[in-house]
Amino acid sequence: MTHEFDHKANVEDLMRHACDFQADATIAREETKEKYRKSEPDAHNTFRITLDGLIARTIQQLANKIDTPTEKISWQISLAISFVRTHFIINDMIMYGDLIEAFTLIRKNFESVTRLHEIDDKPLLKLLKKTPNVINIFKEGGKQLYPTLSEIAHFGTPSVGELLTVNSHDDGRVGPSLHPAFNVDALGCYDRHAYVSIYFVFWLIQFLKSVYGEKYDHDKDEKTFFIMTGIAEDSGIIQRKE
Repeated sequence: MTHEFDHKANVEDLMRHACDFQADATIAREETKEKYRKSEPDAHNTFRITLDGLIARTIQQLANKIDTPTEKISWQISLAISFVRTHFIINDMIMYGDLIEAFTLIRKNFESVTRLHEIDDKPLLKLLKKTPNVINIFKEGGKQLYPTLSEIAHFGTPSVGELLTVNSHDDGRVGPSLHPAFNVDALGCYDRHAYVSIYFVFWLIQFLKSVYGEKYDHDKDEKTFFIMTGIAEDSGIIQRKE
């Protein structure tokens, strides 16, 4: 015996499942964010606030008129604004426990910083439709970080699934958490995010100096940058070069 399929009831059931899933995910993310903040070392917190504030303060300089905008400058401005938007999205993803997504966007921003440097050094025609060469620009740092970011972005090994946080259940089952959960790898994820963003801020300050000249009062931003990198070195976010 067949029964007529009630699509309207089915849609209502699907909507209920979707809403319930999103509600549970929202609760899980807020709990994860609270655990992240409790586990975040004081030095990391100070660094994060300083970095975010410096990025926000410097990028707002682009609201001022540039006297002689070129095609290169216009491309770099678009890239810089995209980087900043993504930077703050990554912050949220890390604190909310969406680490695979965060690592994937860190890779995007790493490529964006690379492209910003390439535009400074090469003719535009040599860059069009080409993937930014991270290794060429960042040398050893690129060799160490970029393959890891690519492995995670492409889910290249089963171990990437551990970033979802593996839970053990009372019935003996073991598997990834359906909703975001705090993972100790979040702090390591943030360190990689910070590494990329530090390079971006350094580039941005130099860019603002070159396009605005004396109109840009760079002294405060440069002093803040060097204080910030000192905090990063002392807290292990970045390593001192021997």
